[in-house]
Amino acid sequence: MAKNKNAISDTRVVGSVDKVRNASALRPKNTQVRVGAEASSIRKKANVCVGFGGGYDGSFGNSGSMQMGYATNTYSPQLSTDFLELPQNITEKRSYFRHFYNYHPYVGRAVDLHTELPLSKIRLSSPRGKDPKKNLYILKFFEEMVRHTNLLKILVDATREYYVIGDAFIFAEDHDVEIPEELFVEEVASLDDEGLPVITKRRVSKDDEAKRRLEFYQKHYRGWESLTLLPPEQINVTQYQFAAKTKYELIVDEKTRGLVMDAENGDEDAAEYVASMPADIIPYIMDGKDLPLDTDPMEGSFVYQLSRNKPPFQPYGVSIIERCLRDLVYQDKLRQSQTSISSRAMTPKRLIYAEDMDETDVENLRNEVDQALMDPDYSIVTNFQVNWEEISARDRLLDLGSEYDIVDRHLFAGLSVTESMLTGESSYSGERVNLEVINTQYSMYRDSLQNMVEEYLFRPVAIKKGFIEKDEFNEDIVLYPSLSFTRLSLRDNRDTFDTMFNLYTKGSLSVDFIYELFNLDPQTVTEKVKRDLLTVKDPVFNDMMRAVYGEVGRKVVEETNVAEKIYAELGLVPSPPKSGDERF
Repeated sequence: MAKNKNAISDTRVVGSVDKVRNASALRPKNTQVRVGAEASSIRKKANVCVGFGGGYDGSFGNSGSMQMGYATNTYSPQLSTDFLELPQNITEKRSYFRHFYNYHPYVGRAVDLHTELPLSKIRLSSPRGKDPKKNLYILKFFEEMVRHTNLLKILVDATREYYVIGDAFIFAEDHDVEIPEELFVEEVASLDDEGLPVITKRRVSKDDEAKRRLEFYQKHYRGWESLTLLPPEQINVTQYQFAAKTKYELIVDEKTRGLVMDAENGDEDAAEYVASMPADIIPYIMDGKDLPLDTDPMEGSFVYQLSRNKPPFQPYGVSIIERCLRDLVYQDKLRQSQTSISSRAMTPKRLIYAEDMDETDVENLRNEVDQALMDPDYSIVTNFQVNWEEISARDRLLDLGSEYDIVDRHLFAGLSVTESMLTGESSYSGERVNLEVINTQYSMYRDSLQNMVEEYLFRPVAIKKGFIEKDEFNEDIVLYPSLSFTRLSLRDNRDTFDTMFNLYTKGSLSVDFIYELFNLDPQTVTEKVKRDLLTVKDPVFNDMMRAVYGEVGRKVVEETNVAEKIYAELGLVPSPPKSGDERF
């Protein structure tokens, strides 16, 4: 059959459901229209770009774009009905992630395990400088900073967001040191024309001013004032091609904007809260602009993005729940179906029947049954067999045991956990391979946290504080403590202890590692051992006392007549001394 030249095409791909209705009225009779899904089954538009995948947020192509092409029989998983029912933008995805973390027991427990196990406890080790006293001062300074910034809690909360959302935005507020102007003014004594002393004030030279400014700043600088975990829904991340720097902006919520507006209108309570905010952000809030966030810790306050599986060309990380999202939605549909059946079958249905009944007998039997249901003591008496069956919800519920088992196995694989980790019903030997894999994952995550804390939180503070010394090559060495974690309790302690103790007895391992096996601080243990040395708490104190008593007893025997008294008391006669024995 010859094709109509005026026709658009024999096959057309329509990207938007709303355009299907309009296209159906314009196409010729011999033209077919193929869409990604039926209009009744899609709750949102799906912009289809043939030949290209979706963006980082799950959307298809550019907004509003539609590319025409020839229809093929190639299967597309991104155009299936169940895929289009999933969230298609990052805002909806985050809402789904938080929902399943809060309400799904496996997802919530798995995320909590990934959060708590790697971060059981953190420890700071002393820097390796030349001066031990300076090393101790630096360690105490950073321990105080870690305490007042509550670093451990921030890392725990950030780790939870890291797994649930895929990103954690940590904002570090720098300490602002106010340098008084009187510091740069000095008094100079001179003589006037009459020879009398006169005190005048003058400003110091630029070199002296810079030196005094640096000394005052280093003396009063406290490091990071606070660490705050920003909500990822309010962070706008923008990346540019060929640009090494990423743009971060904080979207101010309406509650904060309203607070600033109330303060401008004279509300005293609002003004008190606004006074505690940084002064440089108020103009942005007044103008309705987003707050730009710096990323350089050497410049002052900054934001750090802790992302999971983030490619360099995408602005956001990937949640651990994302690969489980289709199974979670499917399982939730099964739950809703079962709930609907249970709701409809809460009141049991009754099937009552007998043979050879006419309409009159049926009506009479119905009345008898109704009377029996209203009056528990009412008796139904018949001269023929009546069958009564109760149809409850148990007979109508779906058998979903196998479906739930398959979904659970998918969840365990996607969440990187085992069922025994969630329930605790297993042994170390039966889960050795899985625990080794998980232990490796946790070690890699610990390394990333250690790099973040040391390079972005400790090192800049040490440079600003002046904790720097020269090495043998006259190069600057920045002194700051190293961050370490306690041992992961994912292995059998008995086998680990035996291995470590054997290495320790051979001189191949420090005793500090054995202390850490039992979550003991090596430095604290060493200090307490020194304190207990040569006291009653010394483990060999009793041995020393036994040796002392032995020596004292020997002296008593040699220098007194205690032996003769013992012989007399027991009625013994000492034997004559042998030749060369002059004790008696």
